[in-house]
Amino acid sequence: MPWLSIPFSDLETKKALNRKFEVEGIPYLIILQPDGSTLHDGVELIYRYGIEAFPFTEEKLEELRREERIKHESQTLTNLLTNPGRDYLLDQTMARKVCYLSSPACRSFCPFTLTFARYPHPTIGFPFTSEVPVDSLIGKTVGLYFSAQWCFPCAKFTPKLISIYHKIKRSLEGKGGGEDFEIVFVSNDCDQSSFDSYYGTMPWLALPSGDPIIRTLAKYFDVQGIPCLIIIDPDGKTVTKQGRNLINLYQENAYPFTCAKLELLEKEMEEEAKRLPRSNYHAGHRHELTLVSEGNGGGPFICCDCDEQGSGWAYQCLGCGYEVHPRCMRAVDPATAASVQHT
Repeated sequence: MPWLSIPFSDLETKKALNRKFEVEGIPYLIILQPDGSTLHDGVELIYRYGIEAFPFTEEKLEELRREERIKHESQTLTNLLTNPGRDYLLDQTMARKVCYLSSPACRSFCPFTLTFARYPHPTIGFPFTSEVPVDSLIGKTVGLYFSAQWCFPCAKFTPKLISIYHKIKRSLEGKGGGEDFEIVFVSNDCDQSSFDSYYGTMPWLALPSGDPIIRTLAKYFDVQGIPCLIIIDPDGKTVTKQGRNLINLYQENAYPFTCAKLELLEKEMEEEAKRLPRSNYHAGHRHELTLVSEGNGGGPFICCDCDEQGSGWAYQCLGCGYEVHPRCMRAVDPATAASVQHT
């Protein structure tokens, strides 16, 4: 580090600073201003604005926020996903179709290539992708999926998202009218091999591995953890940064993720909750669970059954805090629940 430090052995000073600034986790950067005022969100400011945040005054930060608002107001898919040297996205599904139709020799290999789509093609010897213009997404609802092969929560969420993606696509095809939904994989993988392997499991488009715009997008949308699903509307404007949560809560019914649709779903959930038992026993927990909402003791939570986020209604153990989505509730009799060893 190129800066000063409190001596490692000076535990009292470190403890005093932790107490004074109420530090509850690290990394934590406190900015001490010349006028004696303090800023506690230095890590976030550096992450979002980099060197531009200096000197961290309220005037400077307001200027940066204003510039940020202008960027979001003028946002389009084209300026989000392209750079001066690239105006396309990767598409492996189209490449598979083209290859299959190209020659009888390819057809004999298709069972292999459909399974291992991102490996070198056994006939023509190059990675199995094509290029799709970014502008082809204009007019569609688009999800930007920040994810990586090394991420355990991503490994659990990606198969669910693939299933929901196909259901939404089939539903829109059945309705007709030209409405469409697409996802773009924004990789956080460390190398090309990991990207190839992970993207080979996905049925949608992708930014090229290591593209510099990936880091720009992460800062622009303030992505602080993965998996993360950002939803962009047909006009290129951000609908929500909570796509993952909405998929977990409402599955394919979350589409098109707009405020109007979410209000409708929340009303439906309220009506459904009226028909649910006020309490029940769950196969994965030995204590009785009580139905709660944000208004009577509930709130955002991680479901102890599926390990995904939830909000709104939940079945909660009032004694130990165990919570599950109502849809994850597997009702059993009290005697069966009492035999559960792990809570």
